[in-house]
Amino acid sequence: MIRQPELLVFTLGPKADSRRHRLLAEAHREEEIGLRQGCLDAAVAAGREAGCRITLCSPLPFQLPLTTSYLAQGKGSFGVRLERALGALFERSSGPRIVVGTDVPELAPRHLRAALDRVRENPEAVVLGPSPDGGIYLLAVGLPLSGLAQAVRWGSRHVFADLLGLLRRAGRPAVVLAEALRDLDRPADLDLWLGSGPADDGRWKALRRQLRRILDLRRRPLRPPFRLPVPSSPLPRSLTGRAPPLAAA
Repeated sequence: MIRQPELLVFTLGPKADSRRHRLLAEAHREEEIGLRQGCLDAAVAAGREAGCRITLCSPLPFQLPLTTSYLAQGKGSFGVRLERALGALFERSSGPRIVVGTDVPELAPRHLRAALDRVRENPEAVVLGPSPDGGIYLLAVGLPLSGLAQAVRWGSRHVFADLLGLLRRAGRPAVVLAEALRDLDRPADLDLWLGSGPADDGRWKALRRQLRRILDLRRRPLRPPFRLPVPSSPLPRSLTGRAPPLAAA
C-alpha cells in the first residue's frame, strides 16, 4: 500500500470559480480568471514541495498541471462530494490526506507540512486550518472521516464550529493550525489581501500590481457634472421686480 501523503485540491476550476464568487466587474473577467489560476497553481506547487501526491477534484476535467491526477466530483451537495472524494482516496491507498480549495493565495508548503506532522503524530487526529470568516482553508486526516455531508453547514460562517462539534461527537482529536488564512469569497476579501502588505513573491507580484490598479480605478471618484457658474453678487436692484416692457401698439 502506498503511504505517500496526498493533497486533494477541491475546485470548480478557475473559470467556474470566477463566476461563483465574483470579485471583479465583468470587464475584468480575464484578470479574475488569472487570479483563480494563480491560486490553483500555488496550491499545486505547495503540495509538490511538501512531498504530496496531487489529485485535482472538480465537476468537469480541465487542463491539469503536470504530474497531477483527476478525480470527478460527481453530483450532490458540497459535503456529499467532499466525503465521497476523500473516501475514494482512502480506498486506493493509505496515508495522510489533506484537502484544500483554490481560493487561498497565501497557502504555502509550511501549512501542509505542519498538518502532515500532526497527522503522523496521531493518525486519529483531524487538522483544521481556520479562516477568519468562520470557515476553513485546510482539512487533514490520517483515517477516513464520516459525517461531513450531514453535520457541517458548508459555505457558511459555521463550518469551523460544526467540524469541531462533529469531531467531538466522533471522539476524534482536533488540531487547529495556529495560522489563519483568508480565502477570497467576496470583493472585500480581495481588498484585504491586496492591502495585507508587500510580501510579494515572484508568483504574485505582477498580478497584485495589476489588481491594485484595477481597484484604484474603481475607487476613483467621478468628476462632478458641468454646471453654469453662479454670479458672485446679486443682480442690481434696478433689474429686479420689474416686468418686461410691453411692445408698442
